[in-house]
Amino acid sequence: MANLEDIERKQKSMQPLLEQIASETNADRVQELGKQIAQAAQELGQMAAGLEKGYAQSKGSGETRVLLTQEQRERVAEATGVALDTLVLQGAERWDPQMPRMSPATIERLAMASVADRKLKEEKRKAVKAILEELDAAVGDSPAPETRAAIDQFKRDHLDA
Repeated sequence: MANLEDIERKQKSMQPLLEQIASETNADRVQELGKQIAQAAQELGQMAAGLEKGYAQSKGSGETRVLLTQEQRERVAEATGVALDTLVLQGAERWDPQMPRMSPATIERLAMASVADRKLKEEKRKAVKAILEELDAAVGDSPAPETRAAIDQFKRDHLDA
């Protein structure tokens, strides 16, 4: 992938061609220089597109953070039992454009949904750990390799390990 310095070098390398074509009077030579300039411009465009793609990939999805007001924090805590100061939404490219038009009530509902989702994940994790403890107790210290493999697969599937 090209970097910014490569793109600048390519731009500078085109300068002599541009100067030549500006002073050229021979039509065949103008055409030849035009082809060279078009080729260099196409390469420059590809380099720029690659650089842009690289920046877009490294940026990732990001997150949008919204600081809740005191009243919102109180209502979220009352509804969910969890004190939440900041709402964190994954996927900044989706949420950032919506924020200026989003109502405080919608932000509050998103905060409550976020807390509910977190609680659900925590409860699922606890349940999976309890199941794994029961499985380990049931199979003993030396389970069959197939049984150990099935238990390990269950861990990977449900504990994101």
